Amino acid sequence: MQPLQPTHQTEERRRFFRVEDEIVLVYRPIAPEDMPDPSQFQNQVLDPFSLTSTLEYLTQESHAHLRRIERDNPDVAEYLKTLERKIDVLAQALMISNNRLVDQPTRKVNLSAAGIAFDADQPIAEGGLLELKMVLPPSLVGIVTFGRVVYCSPCEGEKSWRVGVDFLSMREQDREVLIRHVVKRQLALLRERKQVSEGE
Repeated sequence: MQPLQPTHQTEERRRFFRVEDEIVLVYRPIAPEDMPDPSQFQNQVLDPFSLTSTLEYLTQESHAHLRRIERDNPDVAEYLKTLERKIDVLAQALMISNNRLVDQPTRKVNLSAAGIAFDADQPIAEGGLLELKMVLPPSLVGIVTFGRVVYCSPCEGEKSWRVGVDFLSMREQDREVLIRHVVKRQLALLRERKQVSEGE
């Protein structure tokens, strides 16, 4: 099933829906001719890194069906949940065994489905193109995307630069996974703040 294409209004809402997060992020500058064709990128052959996000997307898509099955046949639903957990474990094991990114330290970022901001040790030219690979904890979902640097400014009092990137090319199913990750992260932060305020 092909995911619905987002409207311009929906994309604008996503652009402003941002959250502070801590993820594994690796990036590299690329030349314009190295930017993948969007249609080819959407249908790229799966590798161990992108497999986790595809499985996560399919899991999210199946939740509505699973809830209906759970109402009519709880035993079958429980069996399907067990299979789902097995697949998740296998996907994470494949990611860990085939990708060194999971061993990289996490870094604090400001993240949305439309872009990302992070601190870099070296300046990156505005307008430059980047390939970005992200691993989203705790599920170890891997996402590959390409973006353009929209700003790069020195951090006050530090030998680092704040870099903002707009995503230009991303598989639509990866974007859906990223949206859900951002929403979950925001809800977790709201719960943490509520607990802190109640404890004061």
